[in-house]
Amino acid sequence: MHHDQITVTTAQATRLIDRAMPQWAGQRVRPLATNGTDNWMFRLGDDKVLRLPKRPSAVSLLRREWDWLPRLKDLPLRVPEPLALGEPENGFPYPWMVLTWQPGETLRPGAVTEDEQAALALARFVTVLRDLPGTSGPIAGSANHNRGVPLAVLDEVTRQSIAGIADLYPADDLLRLWDTALEAPPWSGAPLWLHGDLTPMNLLAVEGRLSAVIDFGLMARGDPATDLIPAWGLFDGAARDTFLDVAGLDDDTQARGRGWALYSGVIALAYYRDSNPALSRICRHTLDALLGRT
Repeated sequence: MHHDQITVTTAQATRLIDRAMPQWAGQRVRPLATNGTDNWMFRLGDDKVLRLPKRPSAVSLLRREWDWLPRLKDLPLRVPEPLALGEPENGFPYPWMVLTWQPGETLRPGAVTEDEQAALALARFVTVLRDLPGTSGPIAGSANHNRGVPLAVLDEVTRQSIAGIADLYPADDLLRLWDTALEAPPWSGAPLWLHGDLTPMNLLAVEGRLSAVIDFGLMARGDPATDLIPAWGLFDGAARDTFLDVAGLDDDTQARGRGWALYSGVIALAYYRDSNPALSRICRHTLDALLGRT
């Protein structure tokens, strides 16, 4: 757990809504079983969700969603729509946001009943998002946790993380995979839109069919290989091939995509291995896939 993180009770969240958003005062507020690593989440009424940052670093991600989510039009999967931005008040120190609620179950690796449908749907989503206009959009860098930067920027932290999980995975094999990804030429095109965090926990399915993508706090413009992570983080076998056939761009981008998947797996597993079992399972699926175990 982060020592600087604040907690929010249902009573506090209810007070914030009642005072700051009178149009929704009195609507039922209830905590969500799954909170992200950055925000406390509450359901508001039947059709809204309330997100309250846990720490200062989450505030800029929230504002990024507020500024940019409304500009993402005509995507082939549902995305949350920001409805209102609350200011710090009544003992809560950060801005907070109300968005439309997206129904569905968060995915688990290998658990989508229509894998090919999900792979095709997510690949189309990634492709349409990538091509959206927005040349003034934020560029990948430290402000979005480096999602979309050249892989070389992540070299040191990746090697440290591989060393940190050497009791779980053979470090030599992971380092070989990482070195191979680093050898791929960096992205030389214009920076393209990316979601930046296409973990199964940010993907929703209704009745086994992929329906929505949530949590755009890390979105930016950069190397599109970043959004290829689900090829190894979520899909197996034919579904992986389908996803890469549609979204993979070219061999070099897919090679960097493997590097992004490796980075996402080792860094989160090294950090969250005991504190976040669900995320650790996703990391293990990713690394097993990269090592040819799935």
